[in-house]
Amino acid sequence: MKALPFWFIVVGALLGLAGMAWGIQMAISQDHTLAPGHAHNNLVGFVLMVIYGFYYKLVPAAAQSRLAMVHFVLALVGALTIGAGVAMATAGTGDWLAQIASLATILGLLAWIVTIFRHRAALSL
Repeated sequence: MKALPFWFIVVGALLGLAGMAWGIQMAISQDHTLAPGHAHNNLVGFVLMVIYGFYYKLVPAAAQSRLAMVHFVLALVGALTIGAGVAMATAGTGDWLAQIASLATILGLLAWIVTIFRHRAALSL
């Protein structure tokens, strides 16, 4: 999928914006109780998604694979839910969403690792 790098980066940018807004809200309220959720949102939602997008831009053949689309779906589910899931777990309202988000995130990372090895010649590393 030629647009895959774009969508990884767009989702990452939007989640980065959400994470910054969440951080500002915590600073204004002086309540940093949910900081672990904010941190997970920024790391998985912003940093990982943007790194994935740059990788697929750097290795366009990898973006054309079916596994890349599986990776995107898993990463998207994880990125959209991990911040809220960790916040819920931190607040003591249940950890089920954090568990789902963590599973999706790690499966997405595993899919990316397989993709990297399948297309390692393109990176000349």
